[in-house]
Amino acid sequence: MPTHDIPMRPYDSTAGREHLKEKKRPKTPTVDIHIHLRVPEADDIVKPHLANVKAHAGNAYASPESLAQNKKHHADRAPHLVDMSLRLPDMDRMIVDVGAISCYPQQFYYGVEPSVGYESSQAINEGIAAKMKEAPERHIGLGTVPLQDTDLAIKELKRCINELGFRGLQIGARVADEELSAPRLDPFWAAVQELDVPMLIHPSSFASTRLAPHHFLNIIGNPLDTTVGIHYLIFDGVLERFPDLKFVLSHGGAFPSHYFARMDHAYGARPDCRDKIHQKPSTYLKKFYVDTIVFSVEQLDYLIKLFGADKVLIGTDYPFDMGEYDPVEHVYQAHDLSEEDREKICGLNALNLLKRDAGEFTHRVAV
Repeated sequence: MPTHDIPMRPYDSTAGREHLKEKKRPKTPTVDIHIHLRVPEADDIVKPHLANVKAHAGNAYASPESLAQNKKHHADRAPHLVDMSLRLPDMDRMIVDVGAISCYPQQFYYGVEPSVGYESSQAINEGIAAKMKEAPERHIGLGTVPLQDTDLAIKELKRCINELGFRGLQIGARVADEELSAPRLDPFWAAVQELDVPMLIHPSSFASTRLAPHHFLNIIGNPLDTTVGIHYLIFDGVLERFPDLKFVLSHGGAFPSHYFARMDHAYGARPDCRDKIHQKPSTYLKKFYVDTIVFSVEQLDYLIKLFGADKVLIGTDYPFDMGEYDPVEHVYQAHDLSEEDREKICGLNALNLLKRDAGEFTHRVAV
């Protein structure tokens, strides 16, 4: 067996950077914008209808080695997706005071018939609301909606905000085989904009046999899925038609946040890259918010420089092995930040976006 230069730590400090010897935190609340919860009742609703739905890319395309590890990983983490007696101590270890909880991404269920998608979305949102009641001082809800049907999505959006008291949504980077820029979704974007509801965009991988080994379906496929979704939102003019939409991009904004000038180059070189927009693509890109899940200090420095300290929010992707388990430390490792900027990134930006006041959350994880 080879001797490895670092130990394997699947649910601990990342190998993507060195770590501080002493933990630090701001005086203000820390808020995780990207933390997942599973609602088993929704799986029970959808299970009889999955025969005609494409299998999740992580299982359909993964190599035997990756598939075996995926199964072990999901079995290991299943309790942490549902049990508050496990989740709350883990939040403490991550120095997360408040979690903006959203559903397990495999529970989007955009591929099922609309009425089933609507029923499962309702079950998920009820499940999130119920879990929040177990620790209301530590949670904010991000709902899910059946995007495969525009009218039902709008109906559930309004219920999430007006009845359940959620402050945002989590949506996929695509809707089964449709893009987020599909014209039929314009009434949904109009409703979201009118209600001023922020949305966390989360990928579902990008299926390809080329990505079968080495967990490439996640390492490459997840940010690639988000990347494609971002390009459609920009180039098809969604952000031009609905300029006040507020999207939060998971995983540090994926590939466009570090290679955006290629979009601008195409805009200046080709007519088919400017037929639906009237400004450089990077102008629209900078409207997005991004989470901090990039793992390295250098990449976080760059995100803050590109988007500004007001547009960056900590995330963990808990409870998965591709998560960031020291999100606050990461912010304190970034260079040239004032304490005010650290407070913003660690929580105040999220609270502002979700329309919650810092005074509502008095819990502070000790360091």
